[in-house]
Amino acid sequence: MEDKLLVAKTLLLCYPHLDDLFEVLTESGENCIKSGFYAIFPNEQMRLYERIARYENRKIGLYNMKYLTEECFRRASAPALSLLKEKYIGKTDMNELMQRFGICLRTCYRQIKKGIALFSEELEKLGFDKKRLLTEFGDEPLFQMMLTRVIREDDAEGRAEKGECEGKPSINNRLRTPLPQNRSDHACCF
Repeated sequence: MEDKLLVAKTLLLCYPHLDDLFEVLTESGENCIKSGFYAIFPNEQMRLYERIARYENRKIGLYNMKYLTEECFRRASAPALSLLKEKYIGKTDMNELMQRFGICLRTCYRQIKKGIALFSEELEKLGFDKKRLLTEFGDEPLFQMMLTRVIREDDAEGRAEKGECEGKPSINNRLRTPLPQNRSDHACCF
């Protein structure tokens, strides 16, 4: 999958967690404020203020992530985007998607792939290409975690498409050397 699609998919995977993380950061900030009343030394208070500022900056980034995702879905309407929204935003499983949209599993996967491409195009129309998304949200731990997950899944899909399993050549890839690649994760493909 292209890098810009990986980043767009990362944004989609972050979305369901944004509200919960926002609440946690708000609660953490409030706890810092409460404990700040008992801070005696100025350097203790300064550390608390810095922590509160970090929480608030993260909350702003999370809000921007949520708004950007919702704006992309508001601006565009296509069946593939509706399916994509149900999958990532509505957390609907594949069987429900197949029944709701009246499509087979393979078509469902194709529509999701197409929806991610359309979502990525909408992001670019809003001025958020891969570089800007990484600049804006790349420091957010949730975004980093989800990006790592998306890259791992994409690598696993790529190995599965090539017929690789634990670095061994398959019937479809007989000319490939049996030596393991320089990877730390050699998960078996199903």
